[in-house]
Amino acid sequence: MALSVIRRAKWAAPRLQLGCDGIAASLALSQPLVARASVPPRGTGLAVGAALLALAVNDHVRPADSAKAPSVIDEADTLFEANSFAALASLLRTALASRPDDAALLWRLGRALKKLADAEKAAPAKQALVVEALELADRALAADEACAPCHKWYAILLSDVGAFGGTTEKIKNSFRIAEHFEKAVALAPTDATSRHLLGVWCFEALDHFAAAEQMDPGFYPKNRLMLARTCQKLGRDGEAREWRARCLRSEARTPEDAETLEEAEKLKV
Repeated sequence: MALSVIRRAKWAAPRLQLGCDGIAASLALSQPLVARASVPPRGTGLAVGAALLALAVNDHVRPADSAKAPSVIDEADTLFEANSFAALASLLRTALASRPDDAALLWRLGRALKKLADAEKAAPAKQALVVEALELADRALAADEACAPCHKWYAILLSDVGAFGGTTEKIKNSFRIAEHFEKAVALAPTDATSRHLLGVWCFEALDHFAAAEQMDPGFYPKNRLMLARTCQKLGRDGEAREWRARCLRSEARTPEDAETLEEAEKLKV
């Protein structure tokens, strides 16, 4: 099913206009936010689920990528398409030994390790793989901030790493995830999978933020700020204003809470 979606994305991308700012026009939701939320299944994480992340294989590769190491890149992409992820990781590690700052190699190795992590049954081994993969994506971004796949895979891997943390950590990571998906879309406007993942993030994050608020109202001012921002991105300005107001009524118990209230003051909805 994932491959069929990817194939459709190749020709459907020019007319796909989803992404957070445009979703509300095609998917209008009228029920109250918290009433609509349901407690997410245990272990789902705060952002995009693993099944949906599996769609993100149709990566936009700029000409500069292939120009750096065409033979290695071609072989790597062939191995990826063949689902030979262990061999792919070995190939890329060898190539990176002589080109440690090559963004095209770094994000591909991060992607390969994510795929290996998906197949790993043991939680410690799975976590070690996604943590290493995120570090590689971070290095890729440091090497080339204008690389769309670097941003896409950084967002995906940050989401995966967040699955091993608590609710607060997931909330902190959530908008960093969105920011990198948005950058991926801006850098590669015809990459349908980045737009899809950004759209999924908006709705999935909204449900998780709302469920967290329903379970423990006011437990974390940042959660209310995230609700305001997510509603704003979905074009639901009335709900965004309400969550902003609730955030501003929160008590600042920590320096982080105080910073959150300052951010809420600056939020224009």
